[in-house]
Amino acid sequence: MRRTAPGEDKAGWQLSRRYNWLLIAPAFFLLVFFLWPLMRVVVRSFVDPAPGLANYQAILASPVYLRVLYNTVETAAVVTLLCLLIGYPIAYVMARAQGVKLRIVAALVVIPLWTSVVIRSYAWMVVFQRRGVLNEGIGTVMALFGESHTPIQFLPGALAVHVGMVHIMLPFMILPLVASMRNIDRRLMRAAGVLGADPIQSFLRVFLPLSLPGVSAGSALVFMMSLGFYVTPALLGGPRHMMSAVLIEQQANQLLNWGLASALATLLLLVTLAIYAVHARISGVGLAGAGGRA
Repeated sequence: MRRTAPGEDKAGWQLSRRYNWLLIAPAFFLLVFFLWPLMRVVVRSFVDPAPGLANYQAILASPVYLRVLYNTVETAAVVTLLCLLIGYPIAYVMARAQGVKLRIVAALVVIPLWTSVVIRSYAWMVVFQRRGVLNEGIGTVMALFGESHTPIQFLPGALAVHVGMVHIMLPFMILPLVASMRNIDRRLMRAAGVLGADPIQSFLRVFLPLSLPGVSAGSALVFMMSLGFYVTPALLGGPRHMMSAVLIEQQANQLLNWGLASALATLLLLVTLAIYAVHARISGVGLAGAGGRA
């Protein structure tokens, strides 16, 4: 770095030409440590153990693999829908809150992000196990009515996976929604009221359409992240509700079938890119910009 002369440039500080290579360092880092390994996974899915489409044919011919892929997409869709239904009212409150109320709600949303996913998943195991908090609570209520209670087997199962993943993914839905809602001009709601619209009509015809960019960004983000979830499905789902990330880990580390694991990872990558392309097509921007558009 060097100091320019007072009249040489109004910018004050300039990067010396011999350090211009630093400007491409982030792109080089991304190429070497992200894109290159990713491309190796894709190529390996076609050449291991032999060149061709054998790995993809094995996936399409196996009902087990197809069921796992279906479970993955279905679980991601359900988690996204639940996060939207739960997160939208919370985001609405945060967007309208001020002062202490805003800080309290924001803390309740953000603080769980500081807790390990493993710890939160184990906490839900304590809740859902046969002698866990939920079964004990149900048993207590049944005893008050003089009824016996047989522990319900929540683990492993889809319900536990959905609840655990919603708990983890909810902030990633709320934050884009809040960013979008806070950019909505409140005078538009008052104008709708002046024109004769009741609060419900004002919300449905004015506020909701203007918040759709946040809905789109949050839904795409949650869905794409849910597709690759590993820890929570492994702990709460088990073999009965296996997702693709768990199957990929088994194929790679336990069965040493790296070709099939690479093919499964490539299919997940293609689904993720397709979802992102649809989102970008609808919103006209990427995830970073969609959350803040009104």
